[in-house]
Amino acid sequence: MTWPDRQLRCRFICLLLIGSFHVVSAQAVASGPSTPPVFNEKELFTYRAKGRGGAAGQVFLRASSGKAVTQAGASIYLIPMVSYTRHWFDKNVRDYSCPSKSSEPPMTQGSPTECLRAVMGQLLTDKRLIPYLRTTRANPTGHFWFTKVPAGRYYVVSPLEGSGGAHQDERAIGMAWLTIDLEADEKATNLVVTDCKSSLC
Repeated sequence: MTWPDRQLRCRFICLLLIGSFHVVSAQAVASGPSTPPVFNEKELFTYRAKGRGGAAGQVFLRASSGKAVTQAGASIYLIPMVSYTRHWFDKNVRDYSCPSKSSEPPMTQGSPTECLRAVMGQLLTDKRLIPYLRTTRANPTGHFWFTKVPAGRYYVVSPLEGSGGAHQDERAIGMAWLTIDLEADEKATNLVVTDCKSSLC
């Protein structure tokens, strides 16, 4: 075998090895995110105590008319941002896939309202997480307040199933959310919690 033939053969083998490496690594990356991380209570330890911080703002969705749609009494959750909750958030909230109108074809969860409840149920039925969650309700204008919050990173999440008026263009169903980073004793105010499809996020 001549020297040029050896070089060509060596290059061919190298290309095959590099190609197979990319296939294996791509499969590993693709399968990684679907596996939920192990629940690690140590990550949540600092979120259990009462703090001196706070968070306040307004939660709403944008109707097709552009109007802000609020829901009196809507539940708003303050969820610690750790690897376990991040997986749930990225899968179910950030890439929210429930239908926004009941006229759309139903998903496996059924109606948009049932879909919202199923998304939140995945998190709220985990008894290990309950001691670290904080919940409040929106007033008729969508405003909310959290008090005695310890420092940390949080998701503010609210499933909204309501309407802002009798007309169909004033109705909206969806998930409003925001991420916040609270320093010790910080009072975050005027937070805008919405569906993040508008320019407000």
